[in-house]
Amino acid sequence: MICEIAGQQFVILLQNAFPTLEKYIDHPHMINEKPLKVINSIKNEILNNFKYLLALKKQGINLFFPNIDEIKKIKRKLIIFQNKKL
Repeated sequence: MICEIAGQQFVILLQNAFPTLEKYIDHPHMINEKPLKVINSIKNEILNNFKYLLALKKQGINLFFPNIDEIKKIKRKLIIFQNKKL
């Protein structure tokens, strides 16, 4: 997916996407020391394309590079473990 963000052309590689927990995102992208926000229209396009890729995966067409099924299992285990600690 090619889009313009903050006046620059970016390529967003959805096939490299993988599930994660918010705590593993260590910093936002910054421009002039201000956090870069993605406008809603681009955010919606990313989410729609991602949902389409997930639907294809359910049909047996896997375009993702990482093993997202295994990553989801690990993520679920981490959430369960963290909830037990509370």
